[in-house]
Amino acid sequence: MVQDPRVTTLLSRLGGLYRDPNRVDRDASSLLKSSVGIHLIPGISPLVENNGNSSHCLVLQGTIGIVFRGTTYQLLVDIYLPSGYPIRPPVSFVRLAKNQYLKENHPHVGSDGTVYLPYTHEWNPRTHSLIEMVVAMSSVFSADPPVFTRAAPASPPPPPAYSSYTNTSNDTGATSSERISADRSSFSSPASERDMREQLAAIMAKEAEEANRVAEVVRKAEREEKEQEEFITAQRKWENRKLDQTRIEANKKIRSYLQSFTEETKKTLFADWRDQEHLKQNKDYLEKETKDLTQRKNEVKNHIETIDAKTEEIENWLKESESAKEEKPNVDDLCQPVTKLDAQMLNLSAESAALTDTMYFLDKGMYSGQIDCSTQLKMIRKLAKKQFLLRAHLIKINQIAGKN
Repeated sequence: MVQDPRVTTLLSRLGGLYRDPNRVDRDASSLLKSSVGIHLIPGISPLVENNGNSSHCLVLQGTIGIVFRGTTYQLLVDIYLPSGYPIRPPVSFVRLAKNQYLKENHPHVGSDGTVYLPYTHEWNPRTHSLIEMVVAMSSVFSADPPVFTRAAPASPPPPPAYSSYTNTSNDTGATSSERISADRSSFSSPASERDMREQLAAIMAKEAEEANRVAEVVRKAEREEKEQEEFITAQRKWENRKLDQTRIEANKKIRSYLQSFTEETKKTLFADWRDQEHLKQNKDYLEKETKDLTQRKNEVKNHIETIDAKTEEIENWLKESESAKEEKPNVDDLCQPVTKLDAQMLNLSAESAALTDTMYFLDKGMYSGQIDCSTQLKMIRKLAKKQFLLRAHLIKINQIAGKN
């Protein structure tokens, strides 16, 4: 497509504002040469961002057509291409003509005229274009126009104009030839004939002008009808493309859902099959364990019967032993040392064990709060010193007994 020289000149003035100026030039030129953007004019204007920053960028100003209740209207818009275009979507504003006002709480136009469209919200630089955006904007605004017009106060009618030549018969339906005949009958002098020819030429010029104006109106109506047909065709193409895109996305979502559902079903079936195998294995294991436990139960019963029998025998033996025994021996007499060294070692060992028990009960008394810590430490130190001497004495006796 041939690029618009106006856009190329404006982009050269903007310098390196855009990363891809060829794409900007191509998109803007395509819109300006299309039927939906034929009434737009390129220019340079500052764009004020929401954060307060302002920068000059390419803007397409003019009108786009909308069809409301069977009538085509031209809506004033400004389409800005920000510095991040085509990554960033275009920014559009609705402008007001004389006696026009913005609708309050319009779903797609803010109070400052900013246009909010699903098409720009879902902007994709690879699949979206300015022409489709204008078609979408026209479609949305045709369903719900963002502006309305208030009638201006009526002005007083202008005074009637009188021409130098008036038909005295007041026959407004008379043709040119009839007026010419009347003029000729009223004027017979050469000067009157010259005036008549001049008036005739003026009347013919006026009729030609009216005919040209009527032809221009007809051509304009045909051009508007053609533009409306092109707009409707573009709108239908956009709607069909949107429908196809929605259908493709729905098919993708359904396919993705079915695939995920199939995978989840497979996983569930595999888990159920694995649990069934585990249940079979556990059943075999439980049957085996039940059999082993039953066998062990029988063995334990046999052992219990044997132990009961042996216990009864021991009790009988103890009864017989107690009846036969005359006197119980003393515990101290059961263990007698052989030599003096053995007797001394026995006494030392008993005394050392007694000291150990004493220190244990001292610790227990301190923990229970019966004695304080300082008293316990003094007594432990004293007993430990004594026990150390006793154990040293035992070691020395062992050494002497080992030499002998």
